[in-house]
Amino acid sequence: MKIKMNYNLTSQEQTFFERFSYQSLTFKTTVVQFIIFFLTIFHTIYLTEKYLDEDQDKSDIYSFECVLYTWGSKHTPSILYRFQFWRLVCPIFLHGSFSHIIGNMMVQIYYGFILELTHGWKRVSILYIVGGIGASLFSCVRFYHETSVGASGSIFALLALELIYFITAFPGIEPKRIVVFILLAPMIFLSFIDAPPQVDIAGHLGGLVVGLLIGIGYAFADAQSNIKKQCQYIFYGLVGLLFIYIFTILYQAKLEDEQICQGMNII
Repeated sequence: MKIKMNYNLTSQEQTFFERFSYQSLTFKTTVVQFIIFFLTIFHTIYLTEKYLDEDQDKSDIYSFECVLYTWGSKHTPSILYRFQFWRLVCPIFLHGSFSHIIGNMMVQIYYGFILELTHGWKRVSILYIVGGIGASLFSCVRFYHETSVGASGSIFALLALELIYFITAFPGIEPKRIVVFILLAPMIFLSFIDAPPQVDIAGHLGGLVVGLLIGIGYAFADAQSNIKKQCQYIFYGLVGLLFIYIFTILYQAKLEDEQICQGMNII
């Protein structure tokens, strides 16, 4: 029996596995991210086999990190001085390892889909992309010359939206959803205080902050009071001002116009 997706389900009806749909935006986005991940792997293998023996001294430019740079990983000097602003968005679709993408996608599949049921795919997609941009900007400030990839910032924005829903809809949330959030809470906390050196904590924080601001804006937008509905634009404006402020900080900083992985121009 085929079940048609309904985005207007009540909170008591909202489940995950029972009403999962391959037509959901979350599923389609996840598939694209997996495809891109394997393409970057094949790209690295191709370049290594073709050029490693011919150019031993510069073999590092054919590393996986440089392939990710070619595909659009976050790199502050490239954004500031070469105006490659797509590097604020592309990292959402790039991942550094198999364990990296599996861990991210497990959380994304659950919360992305369940939030689509609660808020609709348009709201979730806006939050997902803007949260990812915020994560990249925070990372630009903290890690000037390092490259960064991953959907973690966008996922933290989803978690922030779930937290806002948790506060505004409690106690009407289904028990299963409460249990999952409580189990994930310690992991979220540990990701900030005991993260490995390679983890971009600034990116996580950026996604969380932007997600909270947009989530509060959504909450005001759903309020019945006209005054509260107008307050939503205050929080949307705060996101814009935050982005402008970060760009101001970056352009005032004394950064070198560093270019990495020279010669990596084959995709």
